[in-house]
This record gives sequence, C-alpha cells and structure tokens, in this order.
Amino acid sequence: MFAKRFLAERYIPQADERDALAAAGIVRIPLNVPFQVEPVNVVLLLGDPPALIDTGMRYRDNWACIKRGLSEHGLSISDIGELWLTHPHLDHFGLAGDIAQHSGAQVRAWHKGQHRFEQYEALWSHDREGYLSFLRASNVASEQIEAARRSPSHFHEMAGPVVIHRPVAVQEGLWMAGRHRATMLHVPGHSPWCTAFWLEESGILLAGDAVLERIPSNPIYYPNDVSPPEWQGLKTYARSLRRLQELPVQRVIPGHGFSFTNHRKIISRSLLRLEQRQTRMRDVLSRGPKTVYEVAEAVFSPQLTKKALFLVMSESLRHLDWLVSQGQAKTFLRGNHIYYQADHR
Repeated sequence: MFAKRFLAERYIPQADERDALAAAGIVRIPLNVPFQVEPVNVVLLLGDPPALIDTGMRYRDNWACIKRGLSEHGLSISDIGELWLTHPHLDHFGLAGDIAQHSGAQVRAWHKGQHRFEQYEALWSHDREGYLSFLRASNVASEQIEAARRSPSHFHEMAGPVVIHRPVAVQEGLWMAGRHRATMLHVPGHSPWCTAFWLEESGILLAGDAVLERIPSNPIYYPNDVSPPEWQGLKTYARSLRRLQELPVQRVIPGHGFSFTNHRKIISRSLLRLEQRQTRMRDVLSRGPKTVYEVAEAVFSPQLTKKALFLVMSESLRHLDWLVSQGQAKTFLRGNHIYYQADHR
C-alpha cells in the first residue's frame, strides 16, 4: 500500500535547497513510486537543450508532475533534448520512452548497461528464474516460491520501451544540457550497472541510488551470470561508497529523497550500518548453520521476511557472501539446500 508519508508533494524542495540548486541551473522534481520508499527524483538540468536525469515511472500523476515542474521554468516536455539514465530500475527509467517519443530527446546511458534498459522485460524473466532457484536452494516454502513465480514484471504498466540513442563510457568527459561539464562514474552495488554523474564545477553529485541519505541502498539480487563478479555484492558497494566519499562534493542529489550536504559523514554512517549488520549476521551464524532464509528471519523477523521477501533475501545473501569473502563464513550443501556456517579458522 502506498505510504502517505512518502507522497512526492511532501518532498518538494524548500527554499534553501531550491536556491542552492538554482544557482547551479538545477531543479529537483520528486515523483511518486508504489513502494515504501521516498519519492524518486527527476533532475532537470537547465541549458540548451534542457536535460533530465532519470524520469520516474508510469504511476499516479507523475506525467502531470513532470509537466508542472517544467512549466515553472517556462518549459514543456517537448523542450527536453536529453535524457540521462543512472541505472536500469523501472522507478528511474519507466517514463524515458514516453518522454523521448513526445519530445524527440536523445536517451543516454552507460554503454555496458544499454541492454538492461532495451531488453528489460526479457532479462527480468531470466533474472527471475535465477531468483527462484536461489529461493529453492534457501529452503523457502513452496507457496512463497510459487507466489514469486507468478509475480509479473509490471513493465508495460509502469514503463514503456526505451532505446538508448547514445551509449556513454564511464570517465568520459560529458556536456549535459550544453552547459554542465560532467563525468559518468560506474558505482555498482545497488545494481551491477549503477552510475552517477559528477558535476565537478558546481560540486554536485547526481548519485542515482548509489548514495541515499537515510539508509544504505539495498544490494538487489541478480544471478551471478548477468555481470562480472566484481560488479555485485556488498564489498563492491562499500568500495563504491568510499570512492564517492573521496570526491569534493558540495551537495548530493540522490535517487530518492531530499538533496543533502555533508556527504562524507552520511557515507561514513552508511558504512557503519553495513558493519553493524555484518555483526548481527555473524551472531546469528554463531548459533549454528542456517540457510539464507533462516538468517533473514532471524535478522529481519519472519513477518518482514515474508512481506518483503525479495529485498530481505537480497540483503541477507549479500551480507552472508561478504562474510564468506572475508573468511568468516563458509557454505555447504545439505541435500538440495545451501547452508552458511561460521568459519572459525
């Protein structure tokens, strides 16, 4: 159910944030999402031509919200000339195809993530098969696995087909909206294809979902065969956070929620929370071998694990695999199920 506390209208920039961004020719437009998370941000870069970073999804009145946000600056959707996408999740790119069709805007994204936008639905089906195998190996109840199997992609409801007109290389020097010098950074962890845009001259980081203010971004489950191994996992995510922490950022515009300053303190807090979760995982394993599902229930509660199975299982798996990579846990097979146990070597 949609949470009223996360209504986009409650996240409209206030005067201090609005003025700080306006000085750099930037506007943050919050849009609604059908999840228990803060509204997703569409970022307008003023220039010639105007550009949008991410687009939100087909949901509620998001199309009208974008139109309203643009009209406040004398613009319409048909004026948009560029769309830049941070990562291939529906809440961030669902409206990209519609906006491009309406405006003729050029859609741009990291070249190694291009297929994840253009073939989203087919690849989602492949990913789901891997996820179902993961649930079976974790000894999840058959009725929960069947519910996951029946779950639709929601692609046609929340997105439209999108073509990437210009694939972009990371570290490539870019001009966005004709006036914003930028560098695209590959910052995997939340997904293997997450990118951020660093506007060095204004000191603004367009972070996508790589950095959020309130909580660390959830490391979404993907099968191992979809990307190089170094693009997945919490070790990867922590490395991305530390990389962004070193930049001389003045303000972060995240993929969700208000923009914020003091990014180094916020990233340090996120890294600390990851370490605290690691400690909790180790404590659970110290009481005996467990499947990912059993660890998830012990750490997050059986109720939350059942309600938010995909997100909870994703995070639990990533933490457990991080422990394995550190030599603090190991896996073994018991029948057809994978168990994790503490490694005291």
